[in-house]
Amino acid sequence: MGPPTTTMKKTPSRIPLLMEQAGIPPSLRPALLTALRAYGLTWSITTVPGIIGVFVKALLQMSRTLAKTSSLLAASAPLRKTLIRDVPLLLNKSFSRNGFPYIMVGAFTGHHFLTFVLQHHLKPKVNIRRKTAVFLTAAASMLAVRRAFPNTKTLDFTFFALVRALDVLAHQAYDAPMIKNNVPAWMLDYGSVGVFTVACTEIMFTWFYQPELLPRSYSLWITKMSEMDDRLLKALRAIRNREWIYGKDTGLGDLLGDYAVGLGLPREMGNPMRGRIPCQLVHQGQPYGCEVYSMNRFIKGFIRIFPLYFAVHLAPHLLFRTARLMQNPSMSLLHILKAATRSSAFLASFITIIWYSICLTRTRIGHQLLNINQTRLDDTTAPLIGSMLCGLSLLLESRHRRGEMALYVVPRAMYSLTERVLGPYQKGRWWEPVAAEGAETLLFAGSVTIILSAMFKNQSNVRSSARGLLSWILKSELPAEEMKEKEEEEAKAVPENDHVSL
Repeated sequence: MGPPTTTMKKTPSRIPLLMEQAGIPPSLRPALLTALRAYGLTWSITTVPGIIGVFVKALLQMSRTLAKTSSLLAASAPLRKTLIRDVPLLLNKSFSRNGFPYIMVGAFTGHHFLTFVLQHHLKPKVNIRRKTAVFLTAAASMLAVRRAFPNTKTLDFTFFALVRALDVLAHQAYDAPMIKNNVPAWMLDYGSVGVFTVACTEIMFTWFYQPELLPRSYSLWITKMSEMDDRLLKALRAIRNREWIYGKDTGLGDLLGDYAVGLGLPREMGNPMRGRIPCQLVHQGQPYGCEVYSMNRFIKGFIRIFPLYFAVHLAPHLLFRTARLMQNPSMSLLHILKAATRSSAFLASFITIIWYSICLTRTRIGHQLLNINQTRLDDTTAPLIGSMLCGLSLLLESRHRRGEMALYVVPRAMYSLTERVLGPYQKGRWWEPVAAEGAETLLFAGSVTIILSAMFKNQSNVRSSARGLLSWILKSELPAEEMKEKEEEEAKAVPENDHVSL
């Protein structure tokens, strides 16, 4: 007979024990755990990148100082300065001026506390539907954060929630028999490509002519990836604003004249009196034509973005699929390389298509073949066509990634479109900020209600990337939710007289 088997008892975590000792009701303990996860995750997302950026900047400055002085003590001064001053300041701002974690906590857990109060502290007791409670508390969270943290830019957050809610509704519609029977399958399969293309049209055309309508960080990222000289962009915008007129001296001759000299080209090539902006200037001085320049842009874009996409595809394997990675490292690495190559080809193609479409329109077809007025080509037509076609590069991505990329760009397009459509009507009237705040609050509360309802009722309607994150935040609630629904169904047979339904 072998030794007696022993049963290992799972040691309870410290936080539930502390809640029990504090006398927190059992019905609220899962909600408090959800609140901790929601706050911690949102705080990390909004703060950690800034801390990393501060350290990277300090390390770069340290390396430059070290190269000049060869003194490690003197070179480490920027790093010490960061540790002593900048990081604590950033941490202080992340707690005192960052409202996003509080929005998340209120949106995800507020309905539990509202229900608890109505059920245990009111006579007669009030039965409130979960959807109603989620909507009310999400709206209250948004309004409270806007008052307590006025510098928190909530519109991006609202658009993000709205797009995810629309995605849930799209999944529900996709499963409806009427849709499946009447809509061609190819339209459903490539719907995300169409959405991505429309969003990119709005984003890129806005970036060409009105970049101030886009979120600043996003506009700067596009500028960085485009590698387009700022003077060329200013000339393009001046053409649209009729400040640069071909054949006339409007005082902007030096703008591209200096740019041409910097490229080693004659100053006259940047003179508007000379006529259209030559392709060689657009091509950053490269003399071999539009097609060769486009191929160069593809190669440069691919090489530049590949390390980032390799890290993006490697991270999930290191964090969540370590066992599979260790069991078969060669196959896992091959899968990661294929995915990173595919994603890098997508972004490189995006850059190439927009550049070549513009060149094809303003030079090959518009100027050389059809002899269209060059001002019309440069102030609208060529950038618009390039913006419309670049989104087709998403066809290179996998089906799953297509949907994710569409969901990534749509909030930015909404931001730009809102500014473009509503901006001209803003006259500083007293009711405008009130109406804007009310509309944003309703959109946010409705979006959160749709998303959480899907998580509690039918998680298959939530896209896998969001579902995994939300499941982690709500993991203390989702198992208990199923039991609660069964208890509610059983309780319907024995209604209580002291309950009021909402």
